[in-house]
Amino acid sequence: MSLLWRVSLLNGWLSPTITVLAWAALIAGVAWWRRAWVTWLGLAALAWFAALLVARTFVPPAAVGGGYPSSFIVWGALPIFAFAAALWQWQVVGRWRRALAFVAVPLLAAFAGLQINAHYGYLPTVGDLFGVPLPGQIDTLPAPPATGRWVPRAVMQRVAEDLGVVTEVNIPGTVSHFHARAAWVWLPPAYFTVRRTLPVLMLLSGVPGASRDWLRGAFAARTADAWSRRHHGLAPILVFPDPNGSALRDTECVDGPLGNSETYLTVDVRAFMHSYFHTSTSRTVWGVGGMSEGATCALDLATRHPHVFSLFADFSGAVAPNVGRPRKTLQVLYGGNRALLRAHDPAHWFAWDARIGLRGVIVAGGDDQSARAAQSKLAAIARRVRLSLRTLIIPRGGHNFPTWGHALALTFPWIASHLDHAVARSVARAK
Repeated sequence: MSLLWRVSLLNGWLSPTITVLAWAALIAGVAWWRRAWVTWLGLAALAWFAALLVARTFVPPAAVGGGYPSSFIVWGALPIFAFAAALWQWQVVGRWRRALAFVAVPLLAAFAGLQINAHYGYLPTVGDLFGVPLPGQIDTLPAPPATGRWVPRAVMQRVAEDLGVVTEVNIPGTVSHFHARAAWVWLPPAYFTVRRTLPVLMLLSGVPGASRDWLRGAFAARTADAWSRRHHGLAPILVFPDPNGSALRDTECVDGPLGNSETYLTVDVRAFMHSYFHTSTSRTVWGVGGMSEGATCALDLATRHPHVFSLFADFSGAVAPNVGRPRKTLQVLYGGNRALLRAHDPAHWFAWDARIGLRGVIVAGGDDQSARAAQSKLAAIARRVRLSLRTLIIPRGGHNFPTWGHALALTFPWIASHLDHAVARSVARAK
């Protein structure tokens, strides 16, 4: 079974096999000559319209970086067309062709899913599709050795190889009353072997999505493990909280009608990490990063709360929180309060952040025009007020998980070094 879980959804034999079977079933299963060609065109148009309606209703373009290829609508229309064609020809074809036409429906649905998944690089393997445990995942997490509690052998085996462990935790919205889904935490080997404060990097996913997206599609644990192995087990703790409360809700990490996400991330998550994992609450050892909507969140949270975070990493984010058109953003995120909307403009805080010493990095894919435009605008404002901001463009990168995973791998040395130096400085001052 483990071999099946490792089968790639992005390359290899599975995707072309499903493609051939799906198209063969559609072509052979529909008796094209039994109906006039105008009929098939009409069914195709209705299927396309139905797919467009579903896409715009449940996953609007604004929720996925401003848009998605029009081919998505075509892929989504194919199984609808196959189903309609199977019903339309029911009375005039034999049993085998009826069966073949209906078999084409799930095959075309799988084909559509594989094409969309390949565009975003969201689920790399079959195991990721079915939610198999992540590498290094443990079900229950012991307290650190400093408390005198026993550490399971599976954890110590990972620690001996300078590899971290990952676990799922529930972080309550004690102050915010925000109803978040489960979060994930990656702990470096040093958490179990070294009695010292470790820095924390909060990484936020986008929408639609889940808190574990960083671990599956963007290989955050793999990046952190690589750093840990090169630095004798020392690395920042990674926490992946839920900023939205559901797969399709888009809070943009602000306190508003959709919930108090901002307070949850800046107060509740930090308090939980401090009480449960014994992390410091000092801004100097906390960073925040994100992808897509999560990138906009990271930018906004850090610039509005530089007393909480000392750096931010923005991967393919927008200029400011938004859910589409300005009027919709004003109502959905801020309940019509224009003062709150202006207060959540990250650039508004750049001058203040520069004086406090906030640092940031903005990464955009070379083919992601929206993210590149946002990066250019924010960089120009940062230069004027002398905010420490790094920018990076990934050639041929898009608005997808391979780009975000690559962005994290490229910027992780800068992030980890800055946060660890802050820990070293605070320890030196304490002595």
